Amino acid sequence: MPALRALRPRTRRYKVSRRGPGRGRLGLGAAAAAVLALTACGAPGAQNTQAEAITPARPSSPITLTVLDGAGNVTVQRAIYDGFAAAHPELVSSINYQSAPAPDVAGKVRAQQIAGAVDIGVVIGGTDVLGAAQTENLMLPLLPDHAADLPDLAQVQDEDIAAMQEMANGVGVVNRYGPAGPLLAHRPGQLAEAPSTPEDLLAWAREHPGQFTYAQPPNSGPGRTLLMSLPYMLGDGNPSDPENGWAKTWAYLQELGRYVSSYPPSSTIMNQQFGSGQLQLIPTIVSMDINNRKDGTWAPDTQVSLFADQQWVSDAHYMMVPKGVSPETLYVALELIKWTLQPEQQAMTYATGALTTANKEATPERAPADGRAMLQQWGRPDFYPQALGTGAFHTPLTPENQVKAFEIWQREVGSRVGS
Repeated sequence: MPALRALRPRTRRYKVSRRGPGRGRLGLGAAAAAVLALTACGAPGAQNTQAEAITPARPSSPITLTVLDGAGNVTVQRAIYDGFAAAHPELVSSINYQSAPAPDVAGKVRAQQIAGAVDIGVVIGGTDVLGAAQTENLMLPLLPDHAADLPDLAQVQDEDIAAMQEMANGVGVVNRYGPAGPLLAHRPGQLAEAPSTPEDLLAWAREHPGQFTYAQPPNSGPGRTLLMSLPYMLGDGNPSDPENGWAKTWAYLQELGRYVSSYPPSSTIMNQQFGSGQLQLIPTIVSMDINNRKDGTWAPDTQVSLFADQQWVSDAHYMMVPKGVSPETLYVALELIKWTLQPEQQAMTYATGALTTANKEATPERAPADGRAMLQQWGRPDFYPQALGTGAFHTPLTPENQVKAFEIWQREVGSRVGS
């Protein structure tokens, strides 16, 4: 199945777009709200974290493992986690799944740590949750402290995944990876060909006012990827510094905003507006393109296109373990991470609309039958293999710089909609 084999992007063009996490940390989720919330309430520092390292201990009887999901990860990977529980009844009696909006995850963990009763065993989050966890020092350092209890990531991760892993600074392990976007989505019956440059997009929006928008970047993957890719496409001075290096981007977005009727508060609303025909053109990301067509939000004939100078912004989910867990919970959490990274487990995610995985060995050929069928029906085998080998790949902004970017966007762009 050669078309599927090509789905993993070429790695030689991958660019780490900012300083590594050991020197200043990361983001691609609602990082702004998360970190702003933490800033507002003040970092409690050591008062809610456990300083001493703990040694994992195999439980003498099965435990209930609580997984807190701040990324919608369980929606696509629950079968992996349920499979772990089924395969290891000696370790896990059940898994208690909890979910929370990304900005609320740090507060839930912090509250348990302050109370001295940490019930959450595993936290799963995107770069937003990871950034907030690092700001608050909430998570155990898994690497290098527990490297012996985890797979050799050098054997698991390719260059693209490793670039996202670097952002974790040892407190999380990548368990889901993908080059997110931006892409432009349109219906052939409404628009024969999408704009291919930011300048073309601006000209099209000027001629079709109210027919293009993007959701508010703090709450939207497509909004964020568009925001963070523009400095590269427009040739801004420093794409990693939204405060001092994005003069062209802010001027461009202000001009584009003159032809935008509103910025939806979420991608879900934007996708519904597009699917119902209220909008002709929107930015999107790979996973939304696949799943919106699959679930009927968008028409099956919806098309997506690249920019001529495609600048991908990648995304990842991370598994983390809060400080304050018991040695037994830590043992089971590490076993779950190992299980999740196995190629046969990662290959299961193709059935959920994934085009890439967190294990370089989990190629589409290893996908179960339902995953291969998903790729053939909804995975655009005539488009994505080539698309994911095109352009440059960048990691997201640091959480601090995402906060700055979202603040500036709200002040200089979002608040001026239609003006």
